Amino acid sequence: MALVRRRYPGPGMPVATRHSYSTTSQFRKGVTKSALKPTLLGTTETGSSLSESAIDALSENLEASNSTATMVLHVVFHYAGLLFGSLMPGFKSERLLVDKSSETGDQKPVKVPVRNETLKKEIYDLAFSTLKYQGLLEEMLLDSGFYSYDMIPDENHQPIMVILCHMMRQHFVKRPHMDAPSSIPYIQELEESLHRHTVKLNAALARNRIKFQARSIEHLLPEKVREREECSDQLPLYTWVNQLKISIPEVIDHLRDGGFQRVATLENLHGKSFLQDENCSNVIAFPPGSRGTLGESILVKEGKLVIQNKMRCLGPHSLISLLSDGDDIIHVGVGSGLTTAHLATLAAPLNSTVFGFGVRALGYDRLGNLQEKGRHLGITNLKYIQEDFMETQPGDVRFKNVKAILVTPTDSRSGVVNPVEFIIQEGEDLNILREMSQESVNTDKVNNLIADQMDLMKQAMRFTKVQVVIYATLSILEEENENVVTKAVEYINLRTAGTRSQFKIVAPTLPLTPRDLECNDSSSRYLKIAPSPVMGGCFVATVSRQDEAMSASDILARAAAKGLYSPTPQGDRLPAESIDEAVERKMKRKTPRHKQKSIQKLIRSSKSTPIAETSHSHHSNNRKHTSPTRKPVKKTKPARAAKNHRKSRAAAWQESSDSHMRLTRSTPVVRITGP
Repeated sequence: MALVRRRYPGPGMPVATRHSYSTTSQFRKGVTKSALKPTLLGTTETGSSLSESAIDALSENLEASNSTATMVLHVVFHYAGLLFGSLMPGFKSERLLVDKSSETGDQKPVKVPVRNETLKKEIYDLAFSTLKYQGLLEEMLLDSGFYSYDMIPDENHQPIMVILCHMMRQHFVKRPHMDAPSSIPYIQELEESLHRHTVKLNAALARNRIKFQARSIEHLLPEKVREREECSDQLPLYTWVNQLKISIPEVIDHLRDGGFQRVATLENLHGKSFLQDENCSNVIAFPPGSRGTLGESILVKEGKLVIQNKMRCLGPHSLISLLSDGDDIIHVGVGSGLTTAHLATLAAPLNSTVFGFGVRALGYDRLGNLQEKGRHLGITNLKYIQEDFMETQPGDVRFKNVKAILVTPTDSRSGVVNPVEFIIQEGEDLNILREMSQESVNTDKVNNLIADQMDLMKQAMRFTKVQVVIYATLSILEEENENVVTKAVEYINLRTAGTRSQFKIVAPTLPLTPRDLECNDSSSRYLKIAPSPVMGGCFVATVSRQDEAMSASDILARAAAKGLYSPTPQGDRLPAESIDEAVERKMKRKTPRHKQKSIQKLIRSSKSTPIAETSHSHHSNNRKHTSPTRKPVKKTKPARAAKNHRKSRAAAWQESSDSHMRLTRSTPVVRITGP
């Protein structure tokens, strides 16, 4: 085994024992196990994990403190270092060479056993920042002389990196000394050692900024990472109203009573204000940084208002507009359960049942948490299925009333702009922190994801009674979006040609804002949203079955979803009015002429209840009725009369009739039919 020489922590770096050694073996003998394992003062436990009572005490201190990140506790450094070490893709500095034979590949992220949401967010944020600035931090340690040639950076390298990252974000301002109950000895020693090198570390940072002509440390990041970070700072906080417990007007009144002011545009969303979303009627946006205040609100605590990113709300709203009363739904990929719960609350007024798949991938221990969350939100029409969706038979009697499927597969999450907030909300895999800290995309992982996404779409379209499939991702990669939907639809249509109705990709059913129309072509069949300060990037595709026999209720539902007519406040029909009369009345009174043709085509494609066609102009009542079995005779004027004589219309018609009678007396009768 050949070792490559590299720079190591030098004698000037005081590790756990504050000794310097000339060889690696002497270093390993000199460092005791107790020194390498952190101990929380005031507790009886030692090792890599801290006691729950100590964590609770530190959490209380963090919440009670009025200071910002300057008072980050040692427990944040400890767990952020462990998380960074498990996510670190390897050394980025070329001057830190490692033994290739000793590399074990990617590790599983360390689970952070912290219940307090504020403390957990601090840990994730610090670990993510260290991953983003890893290359810069390593260069700073080398340029400042903190690392030299004669020592190996083992367990202490990870906490050194996170502490240095925190110091850099705080402009190397030394924070106050911590009290004993919230102090970890080895963290304290490393922090003091780094502060003794403050001048040299700051100078190393300045040299790197000059070298790359960076106006700030953010400009040292890759371009895509920097753009994502700029968007995350301005991203509003989105919530959706649980209409099983409270109505939207009641929520608005409650917010106004609490001092919030309603605004009309996102540009005015700041301070204590809120905005009702234009795409999703039950979604309300709040200014960035409102999570702490809103989390303490009684609306959130009682499950009347649920915090979730808007990207996850577009799929349920796209599907619910195409449902009829009594249609059941399947949701593939429950994840945190918030999207499934949102879908269930929207489907409850339609007497629809939602079946959630994906519990097995999360583990059976998560099923109880999902069910408890549903009870807290007052949901009764939701059933979680522990089977694998790919192993489910499309003809299963449990899903005989399923007419729609929402597929939210695991994807690259390339549209997410704030991965820390996303993990807190959705409980996602912590590997997203490593992926979002890099500019390049893992091609092998994306290819594996595409194969799984394709299989889920094909399986969803195999259900015989399913009329619509919604495919929603948080990716901006065309390979995961348009390509998956197009190839899956072509595959299923080819396999079922001549036996079942074909699937077709249709236009989005959501109401689009002018900002959405700028991002999407008018002829586009997909809803694509790029990452921006308004919201993260996402993709929604609607795949509908072109059924030959469609019920009248389905026709009206789809026409309303496409904006072809608007229901009356009393319902679709007036008293003693048939469906045919209702459709005709809607078309005449509330439907523009350019949309009447579309709804007529939709009605004529149905072979169920006959619906009368409606005329397109006020002259239609004067037209003569013709036989349905015989096409009218096409009447033409003689060419000679048209060319040689300028006569009145009545005289020309009389001459044409006489000529026609003379012709029929002398020649056999020939029927001239119209086209």
